[in-house]
Amino acid sequence: MGLPEKRGTYVLIASVPQMKRIEIGRLGAFDLVPGFYAYVGSAFGAGGLRARIGHHLESTAAPHWHIDYLLQVAQRVEVWYTTADQELEHHWADLLEKSPQFRIPIPRFGSSDYHRSRSSHLFYSKRRPAFSWFQQQLAEQFEDLRAERYVIAEIALQVPKRDLGLE
Repeated sequence: MGLPEKRGTYVLIASVPQMKRIEIGRLGAFDLVPGFYAYVGSAFGAGGLRARIGHHLESTAAPHWHIDYLLQVAQRVEVWYTTADQELEHHWADLLEKSPQFRIPIPRFGSSDYHRSRSSHLFYSKRRPAFSWFQQQLAEQFEDLRAERYVIAEIALQVPKRDLGLE
C-alpha cells in the first residue's frame, strides 16, 4: 500500500452503485442512493494513515466505526490525504458541507462523539468528486497545505443517463 505511516487527515471516496438500506449502529437505518460518498477522517493514532486507511480497505465483517457499516455495501474508490501535523478533520468536513456539490446524507455520521452536533463527516455527491477541485479548495482556504491522492479502484458508476442529466 502506498500510504504513509505518518499521521494525517483524509477523505475516503466510495461508490454505491444501487439503492441500499443499511443499519448503522445506534444511528439507525438509512437508505443510500446510488452515487459517491466522501468520508472525512483523521489518523493520529499508531500507524498513522497507513493503519487507519488500511482498516477501511479490509473486510468490515465486524464494524467498529460508522464508516465500516457503509463500506459493507460500498466500493472504495480513492483517498485524498495530507500528512500535516494539525488536525484538519472538522475543517475539511466544513469545506465539503459548504460545497453545492455535496449534501449530508446521514446527520452525525462519523461525528457522533460531538453530542450536540448535527454535523456529519459523510457527504454525498451524485457525480464522482474531482481531486483537482479539492486541491483548489485547499489552496484557497489553507496556506501551504497540499493533499495527495491514492487511487484504490477505477470505476464507472452505472447511473442511468437521465439521473445524470445527460438525456
